[in-house]
Amino acid sequence: MKHLTLLWLVCLRHYLSMALFRSSPASLPFHPYTLGLTLGAYLVVALVLLAGERSVNSIMMQVLIEAAILYLVSYFMLNFMRKPERLVQTLSALFGVNLVIGFVSIPLFLALPPSTAEQISPLTLNVSLLILFWNLAAISLVFKRAFEINTLAAGFIAINYFLAYEFILLYLL
Repeated sequence: MKHLTLLWLVCLRHYLSMALFRSSPASLPFHPYTLGLTLGAYLVVALVLLAGERSVNSIMMQVLIEAAILYLVSYFMLNFMRKPERLVQTLSALFGVNLVIGFVSIPLFLALPPSTAEQISPLTLNVSLLILFWNLAAISLVFKRAFEINTLAAGFIAINYFLAYEFILLYLL
């Protein structure tokens, strides 16, 4: 168990490097345990970030929907590219960069002025957009390196993933 925890800590360092555009999913250790821990940690970060806005069940459903979409995109693209062996590392990388960005977002959003449904502070809006663009760029980089496609195609997939995710959330939640 100690070995697996150390392995996950190594993964955390790689997730940070990927979020800073310095690494790729290929550098991650291949182990389903790290994917499970990363997904669990991402769920905790989502609960902290969204606790004031949604119920626990709603947040868990949101993470499940995101996981399903990222799994389907990765599964189909990796099979299409004839690289299905990269699935665990790709999913680990996707949730890892989301984990890092979410973790960085917590103190940022706590420091921002409170917003209501009727009025969002311009600073909050700008910070939210900056985090969204960072997240999409990091996801795009993971797609680019995992699928071995060009930047434009990876960006297109990342934006379409985001749009599908948001439309599903609007419909279901």
